[in-house]
Amino acid sequence: MRPDVVAVHEAAHAVVTYRTVDHVGGHVSIVHREDRHGEAQDEYSQPLDDADHAEAAVLSCYAGGHAQRRLDAALGEYGCGRDDDVAATLLRRWGWTARETELRARALDLVHQHWTEIVAVAAELERVQVLEETEVELLIEAATGDVDASRALEWWRAGADWLPSWRAQHIAGDND
Repeated sequence: MRPDVVAVHEAAHAVVTYRTVDHVGGHVSIVHREDRHGEAQDEYSQPLDDADHAEAAVLSCYAGGHAQRRLDAALGEYGCGRDDDVAATLLRRWGWTARETELRARALDLVHQHWTEIVAVAAELERVQVLEETEVELLIEAATGDVDASRALEWWRAGADWLPSWRAQHIAGDND
């Protein structure tokens, strides 16, 4: 079964961040809400804009669009405007505007390299709608065949009695 384009887009943000800086940096959600401009938004709560993580943040921004186009080329840039705006802001902030082409190409390479992981995270994201960062990290490792990560995810979820209420709050939009 082909994963949902929105789930793949959001999963790509998280996977590329993890593969670039070794942590997800936040939760990922496919719960559609209207932003202050009345546009539907999903979210990847990526708080990476300091000097140590700015490059990963730019790569992550571009990864969402690359992943959705890999799944459905007809979508083109649809739904990527906000990500491109964030990337452009970061490129200007760090004086990297000349690196845009290079970073877009690297993001595309990362999406191709980690496609299996992106699809695995997207499938689970479709199932539960919101994934906490530890879940995402363990799902990524499990998708590469790490049996210990699969066991750790089961163990972690079993011991995380707060997770169902946390997920419900994010789905309901009460996470501010």
